[in-house]
Amino acid sequence: MAHPLLRDLRGIPNLLSMARIVVIAVAIPVFLYVDQLSGVVLGVVAGLTDYLDGYLARRLGQVTYLGAVLDLFCDLVFESSVILMLSQLPGGPSVVVLFVYLLREFWVTTIRRFMAAHQIDIHSNFWGKLKSNFLGWGFMFVGAALSQKLPASLETFCFYIGYLGLYGGLFWGYLSGALYTRQFVAGYARVVP
Repeated sequence: MAHPLLRDLRGIPNLLSMARIVVIAVAIPVFLYVDQLSGVVLGVVAGLTDYLDGYLARRLGQVTYLGAVLDLFCDLVFESSVILMLSQLPGGPSVVVLFVYLLREFWVTTIRRFMAAHQIDIHSNFWGKLKSNFLGWGFMFVGAALSQKLPASLETFCFYIGYLGLYGGLFWGYLSGALYTRQFVAGYARVVP
């Protein structure tokens, strides 16, 4: 009988998640050193696999713990890489945006890990998923605007829509983080007398 990890690795949804990591790893150097618009297209492909792997997992009855781990990991790699990459470009967000993003991610990861060690689950919420979507699609628009391959009027539109997405993602992230913190505070009273 195959090890459960090997069995789950062979599932189509988890293979898609691992492919997303590869596409992200390719998209970043393509965006920075080859062609920005091509990098954005690869980023969109990576983002679409996020929807596809979850859909297929439910449809094929292949929802796994590994899938949940890979999905979270992919989201963190994608979001932090995008913000770091864009912060290196003229007209991109300040590196302070990356710090603000990472501060929330480190806090949420830490409290969820602590509570999991005490068999208390801090469930994901809608606002956290909204955060990921806003950041991901915001990247697409900011990246397209910074590629300088769009007409000026469309470039300006993409720039503003993209920044609305990035900052909206940070807002939703902090809202979800506050709700996770509330669960942490309630659970902490059960862990520590």
